[in-house]
Formats: sequence, structure tokens, C-alpha cells
Amino acid sequence: MNIKHELERSLPASIKLSEKEKANIRTKIQKSHQPKYHVKPLIVSIVAAILIGISLLPIIQSVEKASPPLNDTSMSITDEGQQQNIEPSAQSVEETPKEPLSLTDEEKRQYYEQYLEIIDRAMQKKTGLSFGVVPIEEYKDEYWITPQQFENDVQSWLEEHLATEREKIDNMLITPEPVITNADGSTTKTTYIYFPDILKTIEVTGHFETQYNEIYDRQLFIKADNISTKLAYPRGTWEQTSYRVSLIDGGRTYSIRIEGNFDYNGLHFEKAFTIEFNCDVSGKIY
Repeated sequence: MNIKHELERSLPASIKLSEKEKANIRTKIQKSHQPKYHVKPLIVSIVAAILIGISLLPIIQSVEKASPPLNDTSMSITDEGQQQNIEPSAQSVEETPKEPLSLTDEEKRQYYEQYLEIIDRAMQKKTGLSFGVVPIEEYKDEYWITPQQFENDVQSWLEEHLATEREKIDNMLITPEPVITNADGSTTKTTYIYFPDILKTIEVTGHFETQYNEIYDRQLFIKADNISTKLAYPRGTWEQTSYRVSLIDGGRTYSIRIEGNFDYNGLHFEKAFTIEFNCDVSGKIY
């Protein structure tokens, strides 16, 4: 059987369509040829983006030129995200070599005596720093500087030490230890003393008396005595040598300056520090 011939015989010789059927076919053909995407708006958007990019290119280039490179050594970012200044390396700084002082033996002796006086004045402050000068016989030619330069160096060391001391003690006093009233009526308050790379906890105890003042309508200090100190943790030894009390703030505060000696691992330091005791309106000491 020839399937092709059978199909041809089964089809009518002509197909007659009504006007309605013809209209439906034309509608379907028109719909099938409508584009799925709107090409013209898409092309317009692409062209606009290209034009905007070209117009912004000079601005971007100028910003890149103005911005520092990422490997700039003028600053670095710490782990906490804080900016930390970095000093330039020694190789990047042109140092002017200093000519050694040309001094006679008599001038050297005079300079050395002034060095000792400067050291003595610094030690009298009893900051916890230990200064010294090598014997004059061991002084090399490059060691000699003017007494003014020597004093500037010593003052710089002192200021750096005191700044570090304030920072470390302030950090500890953010959460201070409670003030304790002892069974004998004395009061103990904790503070801290600083030596190079050592922060020691020290307890200061004193006997204080307050009295009601009618003028101020409150309790005020009238007496302070028997001031003593000791290390809270006995690592090293502390010996108090003197103290001086000053009544300030209209009788509401005792400022006490304490001096002593601290020995630790063969090192000896003279130290002076100040602590304040206060009283509130009802006479409570803190």
C-alpha cells in the first residue's frame, strides 16, 4: 500500500474557508511574528551606559592619581582598625653627621660636673627611673654633648616615662578596688606605682577623723595620721621612707605624698607618688 497516494486521495480537492476562519488565521499569523523582546529600548540603554562610562572616565582617572598607593608606608592599620603613624626608616632620612665636640680636659671636667648635677635634680623627683653617668674616664669623644643637650635628653626620658605611667595607672583605675574600713577604724585604699615595665599594686592605710562643719553643713576632715603602705602582692620589697599630708578642697580631701624605696631582682628605685582620700557629706571616706 502506498501511504502517500492514500493520503492524497483522502484530501479534498479544494478547501473552502469562511471569512471568519480566514480572519482567525490572519490574527494568529500576526501574533506569531511579534518579537518576544523589545529590542529598541535595550539598544538605547546599552548605548546610554557606554556614553556615561566614557564621560566619567576622566574623573575616575583623576581620583586614582590623587589617591595614595596601598603600600604607602606613611601609615598602617592596626588589628583594631586604628590608624597608627609609622616613622620613616633610617635609610629614608638623611642624617647630618654631628661633629664631635673638641674639648680640653678642663672643659670635659666642667661638663661632667654639670651632667652629675642634672642627674641629681632628675633623681630628686623620684619618678622610679634610675639614671646614671659612666665614669669620666670611660667617656668616649662621641659621648660629649653640651649640658643643655644633656638636660634636654634627660627631660625627654622623664616625660616619656611619666606619660607611660599615667596611661597604665589610669587604665587600672577604670575599675578601682573598693576602699576598706578596717576594724581599728583606719581606712585602706589601693593605688598603683610604676617602674620601667613594672606596675605594682600598693595599699595605703591611714587614720582619718572628720567633724561636722556648720558653715558647710557637712562633715569635713580634721586629722590624718599613721599613714602606712605595703605591696599588695609581695614580689619585690617596698620600704616607705616618708609621707606628707595636705588638706585641700575646703577640707573634703587629703592629698598625701608618699616616698619610698623599691627593690626588685637586684634593682633599686626611689619612688614618690601621690594619693587622695575624700570624705562625703556624712563623713564616709573613699
